Amino acid sequence: MDAALETFFAVDVPDMPVEPFTAAGLDHAERALMDRFSSVEPLLAIDNAGVVDRFQRYLGETFIRSGLGGHWKNIRITDDDTDVVFRRRGFEPVVCHPFTPAFLDVGSLVLGAVEARTFHEWSWVYGNCVVDYGNWVAEGRPSIS
Repeated sequence: MDAALETFFAVDVPDMPVEPFTAAGLDHAERALMDRFSSVEPLLAIDNAGVVDRFQRYLGETFIRSGLGGHWKNIRITDDDTDVVFRRRGFEPVVCHPFTPAFLDVGSLVLGAVEARTFHEWSWVYGNCVVDYGNWVAEGRPSIS
């Protein structure tokens, strides 16, 4: 993870804000993704798998390092070990949080950002997570299943 993030910050988005794991950092990285990928087709090209992976890692780490209590988990997304979108052999890395039973699918967020091209998809999702986290804390951090 650390090596991939070092490459992300040095090569993919070298002009990140000083505090990269924030809503502002997410907006900045999403703009860099839009600049690099004009549509879904090049995003899904096998030659771009490394850079797409680094964007996904940054995105997930932002939701973990920003104090929302998240952690990485691999979930099975297909039964036949083929993921036609990101070629991950049937598993997808996601971020799980203690305040919701839903998981954050970073692959779908990257794909969705390129499709929607709003330049603030990720910070919008992040903002909703911050609100949900705050509500969960205010309720005494109940167990979520």
